Amino acid sequence: MASLLAAPTTAQERPLTVAMHYTQEQAAPLIACLDAYGTDGPGAEYQQISYGDYLQTVLTGRLAGQAPDIYNVYSIWAAQMVDNGVLATPPAAVTDFVTAGYSAGTVDAATIDGTLWGVPTEVSVYMLVSNMALLREAGFDTPPTTWAEMREMAQAITTRNDQDRIETAGFAFAQSSSGAGLVHPFYALTYSEGGDIYADDRSEAMLESDAATATAGLMAGMVQDGITDLSVDAYDFPAGGIGMMIMANWYESAIREGFGDRFDEDVAVSAIPMGEDWKTMQYAFFMGVDSASDRSDAAWDLVRHLNEPRDGAPSCMAEMLDGLGALTASSADTAALPEADAFTAPFVAALADDRAISQPNVMQASELEGLIARTLEEVIVGDAEAGPAMEELDGDVEDILSEFY
Repeated sequence: MASLLAAPTTAQERPLTVAMHYTQEQAAPLIACLDAYGTDGPGAEYQQISYGDYLQTVLTGRLAGQAPDIYNVYSIWAAQMVDNGVLATPPAAVTDFVTAGYSAGTVDAATIDGTLWGVPTEVSVYMLVSNMALLREAGFDTPPTTWAEMREMAQAITTRNDQDRIETAGFAFAQSSSGAGLVHPFYALTYSEGGDIYADDRSEAMLESDAATATAGLMAGMVQDGITDLSVDAYDFPAGGIGMMIMANWYESAIREGFGDRFDEDVAVSAIPMGEDWKTMQYAFFMGVDSASDRSDAAWDLVRHLNEPRDGAPSCMAEMLDGLGALTASSADTAALPEADAFTAPFVAALADDRAISQPNVMQASELEGLIARTLEEVIVGDAEAGPAMEELDGDVEDILSEFY
């Protein structure tokens, strides 16, 4: 009897666990908050799970009965986690906290089938990043505002060697194993064309729409007209040989390191170059609670504690993100943080002005984005025409969607 009575007490005294993908060094400000939390109670501790293995680790760990109390979830993992019953629905107070204090696009990033599943944390937004030294050398004083202007500037900047290989690139797409370097700019440009990627109920793809097809054509034109090619990687922008790229805010630290003392003068962030009605894409992480946590109320209290500003100072989460050069979409944290620098301010403004549309949350999102990336690459290098290729892609994507919606 004594041992049976002791078991619940032991469970209640176990520290709450917070599982995130950041390294111990990156998460140091947040870990300090966890160490100081609940000094007269069970407290809280940090658990690192590698980014590449996060979703699989969560799903397999749960089957083995090993789950943290709190997750930091990449938005495109959320649909699968919800489908597997991993996440608990937040209490009304947490839902109200989020809907009242975060930008609409970021709330969407933490929402599946109309239900909010947590508190948004890190946010990344895509904007046009320009090497103004190369633009000025080519005779341009400001970044482009339309696609035609960008093509003109990029063409003027691009140089080739005797073997016809690009030496200085006017524009570059980012190369990534997931295909995000092509897919995420494609989303931003499609949104700017007035299109969408999926229907609201996620049962249909919209990849054969005029907007999506036109976007694929715009991207292909940059390569097929000799302005850039896929041998050039936007992740080499810090070396100084690329004029423009569509990139997320998290890459600031690498750019700053590469440009050194020239960063403030030579690096500019501006709107997606699609005219006055431009839109962009954002993706986000959010903090949610495991549905099997034996202390769900305490876990939600900790989530709220980590994401609320502290007596005029930014929240624990915002302090960590600011140190990493990352963004929060919390309006209260944005007000509590130092004024954004010239690089960061346009990203913040895109969130505040609701220009940023959330990356679609659908089942098998990573697999679907891989299909989109492969099709875009075929169109860009000239192996397929945009219209028929996007029509075929639409059918392939809908075949997968039909298994879930």
